[in-house]
Amino acid sequence: MSETPTKPRLVKCRCHYCEGDIEFDAKGFNEGDNCTLTCPHCQTETTATIPPLVIPPPVPPTIEEIEKAKQAELEKLTIQKIVQVKSMLRARLESGKPVFLFDSVYVPVDSKLLDDEFADEFNVSLLRKLGLLGWDVVQVVPRTIGIGLQNRGTDTWLSEAWGGGVGGNVMGVHIIIKKTVSASDFTDDPADEVGNFIRNHLEDFLGE
Repeated sequence: MSETPTKPRLVKCRCHYCEGDIEFDAKGFNEGDNCTLTCPHCQTETTATIPPLVIPPPVPPTIEEIEKAKQAELEKLTIQKIVQVKSMLRARLESGKPVFLFDSVYVPVDSKLLDDEFADEFNVSLLRKLGLLGWDVVQVVPRTIGIGLQNRGTDTWLSEAWGGGVGGNVMGVHIIIKKTVSASDFTDDPADEVGNFIRNHLEDFLGE
């Protein structure tokens, strides 16, 4: 196998006769060595002393490179935490204890308040997809919107009187869903379904 050629070390000196600048490859010489070469200007042999090797200062990283390095380090720590949590959950399953994933989805309700419509229909297509993926509905929590109400009445001394009140209307529901996890759901890939779930709720698992 042939050796990879090393990069030439170009240095400059001045001819002792015509004082013309000479650039040559000083590879193989050490600092302070003398060498003989032919001036390309006057074709006369002259000597040159190898100057010290000048190492340019390192180029500082750009803001983008610094940010990219930070993100890469953060991602590395995140993956380590995901693997840690998955190992903990695997150990729980191996001991015969159950593991559940809990999440929630929001679904607007086809409700109308005054002239405002919250949704055209009550669409549960997302729940159908989640059901096929093993998610089960646990509870439904309604989301309501309040509006101030005014009740007009009559008074014997005053022509009119006003009474205040608050009314509300259901504009949607938060649906709490649950999925039972089995050992077959765990892989070594930190980006599998369980891994992505842990990533999205990492603070809940580690209490940070």
